[in-house]
Amino acid sequence: MSEPSKRPPTPEPTPGASARRQRTGQQVIGSTSALFAVLIVVMVNYLAFRHYERMDWTSEGMFTLSGKTKKVLDDLAVDVDVYLFMSQGEPSFNETHELLERYRAQSQQVKVHYVDPDREPGEFKILAQRFGVLEGVTATGQVLADVAAVVALGDKKWHVSRDDLVGWDMPVPGEEQEVNIKAEQALTGAIVQVQSGSPTTICVTSGHGEWSLDKAAERSLESLKGGLRHDNILWQDLPTLGAKEVPKECNAVFVLGPMRAFSEPEAKLVLDHVRGGGNALIALDPVIEHDAINPTGFEAGLKELGIRIDASLVVELDAQRLLTPNTVEFVTTDFGEHVTTRPLTLGARVLLPLSRSLSVLERDGSVDVLMRSSEQSFGAIDISRVMAGDQEPTRGAGDLAGPLDLAYATRVGADPDDLEPKPGGRLVVAGDSDFLAGPLIEAPELANFHLASAWTGWLTEREALIEIPPKKIKGAAASFTQEQLMGVLFKVCVLLPGAALLLGVMAWLSRRA
Repeated sequence: MSEPSKRPPTPEPTPGASARRQRTGQQVIGSTSALFAVLIVVMVNYLAFRHYERMDWTSEGMFTLSGKTKKVLDDLAVDVDVYLFMSQGEPSFNETHELLERYRAQSQQVKVHYVDPDREPGEFKILAQRFGVLEGVTATGQVLADVAAVVALGDKKWHVSRDDLVGWDMPVPGEEQEVNIKAEQALTGAIVQVQSGSPTTICVTSGHGEWSLDKAAERSLESLKGGLRHDNILWQDLPTLGAKEVPKECNAVFVLGPMRAFSEPEAKLVLDHVRGGGNALIALDPVIEHDAINPTGFEAGLKELGIRIDASLVVELDAQRLLTPNTVEFVTTDFGEHVTTRPLTLGARVLLPLSRSLSVLERDGSVDVLMRSSEQSFGAIDISRVMAGDQEPTRGAGDLAGPLDLAYATRVGADPDDLEPKPGGRLVVAGDSDFLAGPLIEAPELANFHLASAWTGWLTEREALIEIPPKKIKGAAASFTQEQLMGVLFKVCVLLPGAALLLGVMAWLSRRA
């Protein structure tokens, strides 16, 4: 019999080999963990790059870009360069820097360049010569540019001053001073300015006592022009007497508060311009004479378009809408869903010094209501009873019941009888023009300027002109009570170090395990 084969004895593992295998396994696990950690970091950074978003934690939403700015930036097809000529020590540098970073995050077409005239004098001198920027020296020897920023597109440039970035409201006694952060207004307006190939021309009618382009006139549009100075608008006087047609360069015609009626040919001139594809704003105040409201000359023409100009004076009895005891001077807070008034629906107020009501002949959806009075208001037909002033006005039997329409927007179709029909135009009709008065346009607590800017943008088919309200912040210095200061010190000196120590202990225990 053959002896069974014997296997060589299996060598027993030495303690050193076992330890080496254990260390090798730990190294593999450690390397794998490190690799996964690197992959996670890479993935997080990739997702952060693809889905980048800056958060705005300020209570006033100072750095949240408006819909207008986002639309302007999203529509950019070419690079726009923004040169900020401010030092880091200037009061509004941090806010402007943060805002520009949000512009850059919104659109890759925005190229931001930070140039400190004091620290980078060589680069600043080259750019100053290129853009026509002047430099000055403060009493401490610091070099400053005469503008805060320059927005450039090709050979086009637009200067933004420091006053364009920030404004200060006069403080009310007993209240904190408010700061108007206007940087978004100025920067977006500058981008629109350099982006537009040619200026938008607005023709303002004259010859009937309307609001005037003359700076020295009693009813001057200087405040409105100043508010829209960054939006590439050219203003032009348009005498209608004897005119055969509206000049072709007029992107919109403004008829603002005529004190004397338009003749039938003059009114037809404006409305035919709209029917032919033009645009117009017709703001018709109630002109009172001998206790009656005078005709405007537009009654028949607008009636053909489905809009009736009421011969009434709006009287507002809602105390919440009255700033003075005068019931014909009131604010409206009721706005329609039109693109020009939709941004004003959250607490905005437009002051109307004297308004008439409007009516639509048929509510078929072709005419959009822009503003209304309250349900407590009424349209007075008997003006003498309202203007007497010896007692609070009450609605009479022939008066119009509220709420009353104060402004309309509509698109006017072309005349089908034309041999070569043209596309219809845009029309805004309002029962008041005095809302354009300088003090009301410049009042930051009112939305009069925002409304006028929005109507201008819609009529000229430049929706980007729907204005951005300035962000308001309190200008008072920060102050802490003793209890608040002790709370801050406790968090900084105890809680934060304690949290770091706790994380360290947890990491040590994890490694021991």
